[in-house]
Amino acid sequence: MTTTDSNIMEKVERDLEKMGALAQEIMKMAIEALRDQNTDLARVVIQKDDEIDNLEIVIQEKIERMASSESRVKFDIRRELATVKIARDLERIGDYATNIAEVVLELKNEQYIMPLVHIPQLASLAMNMTATVLKAFIDKNTDLAEAVCRKDEEADNLHGKICEELIKVISKETDTGKAYQASRFLMIAEWLERTADHTTNIGEETIYITTGKRVKY
Repeated sequence: MTTTDSNIMEKVERDLEKMGALAQEIMKMAIEALRDQNTDLARVVIQKDDEIDNLEIVIQEKIERMASSESRVKFDIRRELATVKIARDLERIGDYATNIAEVVLELKNEQYIMPLVHIPQLASLAMNMTATVLKAFIDKNTDLAEAVCRKDEEADNLHGKICEELIKVISKETDTGKAYQASRFLMIAEWLERTADHTTNIGEETIYITTGKRVKY
């Protein structure tokens, strides 16, 4: 990798860190908006998602500038390709936060059928995974990346618990409005579980670019 390419990659990684921080920020805001039924905060989340989308484009363009370099080695190429994939994973996390914010607006005039306990727990777990895996990527720390990937099972288990609770509500609820609300919470749990999956993808990419070995958790 040339000095120029190295400088570009450093900027890309800073963009990726910023993108990850934004994804975490708006997901936390989306869950806060959901918990408090705060429609103003939900609208902020939807607006901020554009910043994540724009950063993904910036990262892709910078990687394309390095694509014609003949001095790259396999490690460099792996890292460039992985960076594009990671940016896509973070963009999807931002989309899920936006989806949750849109549900907040949809349910703004309804009283919740139950206190939200496990959904915020799942969101917190997923965001901790995201913060940790981005550190693992920047530091090229495969042990940390593997630790995050193993956390995915915990997220799956919590997601399963939420689904079980909500499916019981839907199956017993005679009020169609309440049953629909439960189905929306079920969808939110699905988006949070997918957030954990995308974080696991980042962990797997981190391991790949560092070791050259493909792993699947």
